[in-house]
Amino acid sequence: MQKWILFFCFLLTAITAFTQTQKIDLLKQNLYQAKNDEQKLVALLALCDEYHSLNRDTLNDLATKAQQLAAGQNNARYKSLASLAMANTYLQWGWTDSALFYINSALPFNSVADSETRDIYFKLIRQKAICYGGKSDFADALSVLFSALPEAEKYKDTLNTAGMMNTIGSVKIASGESSEALKWVLKAAGLAASDKKYNEALAAIYTNTGNVYNALGKTDSSLYYIRKAISLCKETENLNYYATALRIHTNILAKQKNFVDAEASLKEMLDIRGLISGEGIVLEDKLALADFYANTGQLDKAIAFCQKQLQTGNLYEALDSSGAAYTNSLKNRLSYYLALAKYYKQAERYPEYRQTLEDIITAKDSLYAANLPQAIAEAQEKYEAQKMENTILQQKYSIQRKNFFIYGSLILLAVSLIAAYLIFANYRRRQQLKMMLALENEKRNAANAIKEAEEKERVRIAADLHDNLGAYAASLASNLGYFQQTTDEPAMVNAYREVKNNSNAIISELNDTIWVLKKDALSLTAISDRIKTFINRINKSYPDVTIDVNEQINNDIKLLASQAFHLYRILQEAINNALRHSSGKHIIVTIASDDSWQVSVADDGAGISNAGRQGNGMQNMLQRSDENHWRIEWKQNGGQGTIVQVNSGPGK
Repeated sequence: MQKWILFFCFLLTAITAFTQTQKIDLLKQNLYQAKNDEQKLVALLALCDEYHSLNRDTLNDLATKAQQLAAGQNNARYKSLASLAMANTYLQWGWTDSALFYINSALPFNSVADSETRDIYFKLIRQKAICYGGKSDFADALSVLFSALPEAEKYKDTLNTAGMMNTIGSVKIASGESSEALKWVLKAAGLAASDKKYNEALAAIYTNTGNVYNALGKTDSSLYYIRKAISLCKETENLNYYATALRIHTNILAKQKNFVDAEASLKEMLDIRGLISGEGIVLEDKLALADFYANTGQLDKAIAFCQKQLQTGNLYEALDSSGAAYTNSLKNRLSYYLALAKYYKQAERYPEYRQTLEDIITAKDSLYAANLPQAIAEAQEKYEAQKMENTILQQKYSIQRKNFFIYGSLILLAVSLIAAYLIFANYRRRQQLKMMLALENEKRNAANAIKEAEEKERVRIAADLHDNLGAYAASLASNLGYFQQTTDEPAMVNAYREVKNNSNAIISELNDTIWVLKKDALSLTAISDRIKTFINRINKSYPDVTIDVNEQINNDIKLLASQAFHLYRILQEAINNALRHSSGKHIIVTIASDDSWQVSVADDGAGISNAGRQGNGMQNMLQRSDENHWRIEWKQNGGQGTIVQVNSGPGK
């Protein structure tokens, strides 16, 4: 009895120390007031159900005690909920296999057909899918969810239907299928928004929706949903969802270059993560804050932050009013040193950079020495050998005191010499390895620097074209509209028309060039969209001709920017040829892809043979195809017209 009283005193103290929300305060009061084991168990299970907002150490204590109490109750529901609490505890630690063990052991006792156990069944199923997702086993996660979703719909369970759809969306996000994810989270939002009692589920759904829109580059929609998510997370007091929403909010604000609000949002997220996560996750979040400073042009602030985190001191003393942070752990200090070295190098503060590299080597040596299994084994072996020697020597001490001193000294000297040699050899080997790693790292850094320089130059050229030549060309085209034709002389009329057409052509060509220069790679969908823009522009000059674009893109293959430009020019030339020379009335542009891609331009005009490829336009198309190892063909379009076809395979 005394043992249980002491345990509950400890448990209540732990809960008080880690109080997170008003909801948890109320549930804690229920635990205080419990008069018997069953009431204590009910209160513990209710607290465990708030696992999203509990520190994981506290959750572990609560779930463990709940399982112990449930074992003494003849109640299957309590035992299943205790197993679910243990599964949620292991999920918080990232131990998915242990979580699956508890989930699978509880599922056979909770039938979806039984209204008394249906709610537990759906909770177990969703957590099972989340376990698979945590292991990147997306196929199994979706299999579980798609099997359970019809059951939730069958019983008209709005909450679990929306929850399953949202979890499907989460898996789709994790597997990189953002467009598919958006469909599912919007369906879930439509269901959960029907009643305020679903607000906690809606907070998670809106968080996913904001995340998907952000991944799709739709910043305004992302910001709208993530702000709604933050508001609902505050209302429902779900700290895990709240921290996740704040992280996404930070990313969106940083994209908008609203660094002040982004920093505030990130700091708020760090405070919440500190309440519910362990030391390792807090360290990662602090390093994320330092990276945020560095990536937003605040290198001095990033450096100062790391320097502050590298302070050492007595962790058991109260922090002073300056908010000093002490990092005595060698492993954690090494992480901050590595980040600090990166920031010094970016800031071109090379003396500090060199000193920090020396600090890194020292920290690594200390960590290596402290954790080297061989060193530990040798020390243990030396201790055992010394212990045995001491026993023998003590037995002979009275008659061999003089010899003991001599032999002991010789043995100690020999051991010292051997140890010194081994330490020196090991040190030299490690120094050689460090030198090799440093050289490899410098090579990688040089290659990355060249790549970054090329990227910056490409972006700069695009910007210069847009800001300089583009501006002049646009001004020229605009100002031509102010000239009035004062003569009917054919030469002057033609000259005016040519200047106007050429200025428009310059703008069009510049736009196409800038479109390519601004991208590393372009998908077939992006090329198709550009072709549509070109068709809309040129079709005005050919009102009697219909031009359609047929997209059969099952695999949105990406091409290098230069390849995308060549393919766009080939399609542009083929469309121009069809308009000018075919005398046709209908042109179909087809863009298709599966494992490879194929594009074609077909008209219903007079037709052309392979032997007729003598124009500069056709020669340019052939040259572009050959340079990129594509196959281009001109064929008859059935009984009438021509098809120009380009395949991703090599030419003959």
